[in-house]
Amino acid sequence: MDFGGWFNVKESTACPFYRREGEEPRDSRPTMEGERRSQRGVSLLLAMLFVFSTFPGVQAQAGEVLFEEASLSIVDYTSFEGEDLSFSVELHELSGGAANITLYLVVATLEGVELSNTSQVLSEFQALEERNITGTFVGLPFGFSTISISIEGDVGSNTSTHQSELSRTVQRLRPLAISLGGASSVLANPVDAAGESTGNLTLHDGDMVEVVLPIINDGDVNWTGAVELHLTNQVATETVVLNDVAVEASTSQVVTLAPTMTLAEGLLNWSVVLTNVSTSQTGTHTLNGSWDVGPPPLPTLEGVVDTNADEVQAGDDLTVWVMVWNNGTVPFTGSISCVADGVEVFNSSSIGLNAASNASWSFTLSAKPMLLECDAGGARISDASTTPFQSTVEMPSAVFQSAGTTTPTYNGGPWHKGDRVEANLLLRNIGDVDGRVRLVLSSGTSTAQGDWVEMEQGAAGEISASLQFLEVGETQLLWTLESDNGVVDGLDQGSTTFVIKEQQSVQLSFAEVSRTENADIDLTLHIDLDEGKDREIRLQVGYEAGGSTIFLQENDLQLQQGLMELSMVFGDIPADRLIAQISPIDWLIGPGPLAVTASLPGDETQFWLAFSATTDPIRPIEGEATTVQLTFEQSGPSLDLSGEVWLMDAYGTRLAKTTSPDWDGQSSTELEVEVVWPKGSNVAIQALWHIDGTVVSAQTTYVSGEALVETSSEWPIGAMLWGLALGGAVALVLRLRAQKSAEPNRPSTSQASVQKTSSKPASKHQEKREVSCPECNRRLRVPVDYEGTVGCPDCSHKFRVEPEQIERPREEEEDDPEVEVQPESMAPVSEKVEISCPNCSQSLRIPSSYEGSVRCPACTTIFKPHEGK
Repeated sequence: MDFGGWFNVKESTACPFYRREGEEPRDSRPTMEGERRSQRGVSLLLAMLFVFSTFPGVQAQAGEVLFEEASLSIVDYTSFEGEDLSFSVELHELSGGAANITLYLVVATLEGVELSNTSQVLSEFQALEERNITGTFVGLPFGFSTISISIEGDVGSNTSTHQSELSRTVQRLRPLAISLGGASSVLANPVDAAGESTGNLTLHDGDMVEVVLPIINDGDVNWTGAVELHLTNQVATETVVLNDVAVEASTSQVVTLAPTMTLAEGLLNWSVVLTNVSTSQTGTHTLNGSWDVGPPPLPTLEGVVDTNADEVQAGDDLTVWVMVWNNGTVPFTGSISCVADGVEVFNSSSIGLNAASNASWSFTLSAKPMLLECDAGGARISDASTTPFQSTVEMPSAVFQSAGTTTPTYNGGPWHKGDRVEANLLLRNIGDVDGRVRLVLSSGTSTAQGDWVEMEQGAAGEISASLQFLEVGETQLLWTLESDNGVVDGLDQGSTTFVIKEQQSVQLSFAEVSRTENADIDLTLHIDLDEGKDREIRLQVGYEAGGSTIFLQENDLQLQQGLMELSMVFGDIPADRLIAQISPIDWLIGPGPLAVTASLPGDETQFWLAFSATTDPIRPIEGEATTVQLTFEQSGPSLDLSGEVWLMDAYGTRLAKTTSPDWDGQSSTELEVEVVWPKGSNVAIQALWHIDGTVVSAQTTYVSGEALVETSSEWPIGAMLWGLALGGAVALVLRLRAQKSAEPNRPSTSQASVQKTSSKPASKHQEKREVSCPECNRRLRVPVDYEGTVGCPDCSHKFRVEPEQIERPREEEEDDPEVEVQPESMAPVSEKVEISCPNCSQSLRIPSSYEGSVRCPACTTIFKPHEGK
């Protein structure tokens, strides 16, 4: 039987028997006993009238229904996790009659406050019927509450086993709510390597750490999981995992984690994570933060500076005492230094000051008003140290104040490397006593101190200093005012930036040297100063004779940038050469020759031209761009002349045309010329130099390289066949000639007369003779009957040869005596010897009997191997 989805007879059906918060109950149970009795009375009356109307004259007995107490499925103090609680219970009719009842479900707090009240009319019970009903309490609150099941209607009297109302105390469990405490509850305790507390409240460099944190379980469910601690300190990281951490319901537990990390000064970042929790669960499962790791134990220094300023006057010796205490727990190893108005006046160098000890020093300096400040250096000290420690010295003294501009003025610009800058500043003494002051300049590692300037009280004076610039480019110049018995009122130091140029150079040369009609020496000098400021030089002009130098004239000249021309006339002097030299006056001259010489005009200037031994590349090939180096030389009176230079090959083809370089006061110079390499295995190149109305020539031969030729992979079948045929024919001819020469050539013994012998000269075209090159003595082999021109392969010289006159032998008479022909002995083969090229040391092998010229294949130098032996 179905009761609207709330109850099922003999089966469990969900039934919301109490209202949710904010909802009105579907059926409110009367709370007044009078109303309840009134309703029951009306119901009984109607039921009786109905029964009496159906059974006239017969009176029936009503049934009695009660709960079987033992059948209720919910026991007292049952706990559950969900918000709904299901139950089942047995209803028994005990009197043997039909019964009608209404079922009530009530939920209340332990204090008796009713939370919900729901009723349901059940179908009629038959006589002695036992009915099982099921239902569900929906939306029970967290914690403890009381549930009641009761019936009204045809209800019997309660017995020990059957009741009209059943009640139970139940508990709805709170879900798992595991959580970490706040970030402030995560504590870091400093410990040593043994895990013992250091006694400090904060972390320090060199400590280890012990992390303590609480875990709170706000639910009614026990929790077991792990705690992970992640630490990062500088570049070190560490992770500590604590497994099997159990926290019972509604309790908290404090856990301790012990990393092995040794801390370094700085930040110690940390994060804590709980495992075995889901994201849907409430609570804080992750925390992070950081702790400061302080410095290691450091010395704590305190000091005092004292003077005898009350006993001395400005300019006297001032005695200073310095006392230092180490109040720390570790020694101090470093230095104590003192400065007066920014200038260091004392330094103790390296000292060792043990914990809870002290040391003292004393020194003297010139007395004047100043601020003495001493500090520790060379080692780290605690922030609790009272450093630096100071003392102010006060006394009457000179006071210097600017009497014009507050910065120095600079003279001597523009400046080149080696120039000096002149700085000056006007000051006035406004103090109570006389004093002195000076200007100090510094740049890089260079420092220049000006002279002390004494100034009486109320007097003014100018101080100055100069410094030489030794660097090129932007240079910073620092200036400082110093006084050993006074103070400076106002700006006492500063800096200025200068742009320093390269050094200026002077080019000196003899432009012309000649003789006058009276045989005097007339010379012209050129002096060329680089761009820049005017310069003063000392010029000395004279001559060299017998290894000595004699200067006839000495002048100090003021040069301006550009060319200066000077003419001088000397008498007839016994000189080997003329000489002129210069020297700078108070400035640093740039690179370049400071002295030049010239020959006397009686000599003629001689010019030479020579090729380098090799080219670039060394073995050029036809059509390749090749660099050839030429050397130009002159002797005698120096002439600053240039001329055209032509390069041609052996056939007169011009390879290049250029101009000879400037001499720059030297007697030799070089020039590289690029040409397109001509055809030939040995290339002869000639240079023609048009200079001073003459033509100077030079000639050389270079060996060319071999161009790489790609070959076809096809076999030359025709050429091979012709080669085989020609080779067979030559072999046959040689074999026949060898057999013929092997036959005996003697007369028969039976003959009475001697056979006539005759010899014929060999064909002239098969004989050769040696001729010598008239230029390089290279021996060449030419046919004996050749008449014409021969070209030497070494020096490319061509010469004519005439045919050699050979006398024909007369025919012998028939009655000549018998001549026995002796076989000619083979001429001994000359041994080969190894020689070296005198120019490049290349090794060559030649016959030992060879006496001609040899050409080196590497540098093409031609030489005779037996010369110099």
